[in-house]
Amino acid sequence: MSAPITVSAGSGFVCIISEKLPDDLLSTAICVLKFCNRYVGSEEEGKSIFDWSGFKNAIDNYSGSDLSFDKFQNATINQTQASVADMTKKIITALKGMLGISLSNDEAEVLAANVERTFTNLKMVKECGWANFSQSAHGSSSWEYRLLVILPNPDLTSFFYGLVTTIKLEADIKEESTWWGLESSSSKNFSARIDVMNLIVMKGFKDAGSVQKTSA
Repeated sequence: MSAPITVSAGSGFVCIISEKLPDDLLSTAICVLKFCNRYVGSEEEGKSIFDWSGFKNAIDNYSGSDLSFDKFQNATINQTQASVADMTKKIITALKGMLGISLSNDEAEVLAANVERTFTNLKMVKECGWANFSQSAHGSSSWEYRLLVILPNPDLTSFFYGLVTTIKLEADIKEESTWWGLESSSSKNFSARIDVMNLIVMKGFKDAGSVQKTSA
């Protein structure tokens, strides 16, 4: 591939695949995406959120050698008055610090553009099934955005990294439809929580059916 690509396999996660990923690993990457999608389930009032606990349990209990995880981290960006563009920069900076993996300039730019485009097109992203709205306390509300980033392992060509990521962006916005009008320059009282699990995947990992879904 000459540039990172963005793909999906229905509702759940959207996936960014590095341009450096060998072509023979693409089908395995799609299987990882489908596996992640299985853990986006309906909660109260029909809201869909990612079941981090069930997902981690499934990996912990998986007996195969083609899927494991290296680390699970989270970061919080405290409440601050900022534009969508500024919050995107803060989110990407936090992500890069958590990953411990070098990103190419193209990968970093695609990731930043994806996050900013998401939060300025939330109606469309919700319709695609990659983000969901929730009411918060004191007249605020939030969105959970689900992103899978696939990066090659430079030392082991039959393996790659799958960065399973959820970004919860909260703001002093009451109505869901108000979010739909956000632009890059829109300023709100934002906060964010980012959760990332770094999967280590070997070529040949099958789809989600090969990992039994477990409850928390």
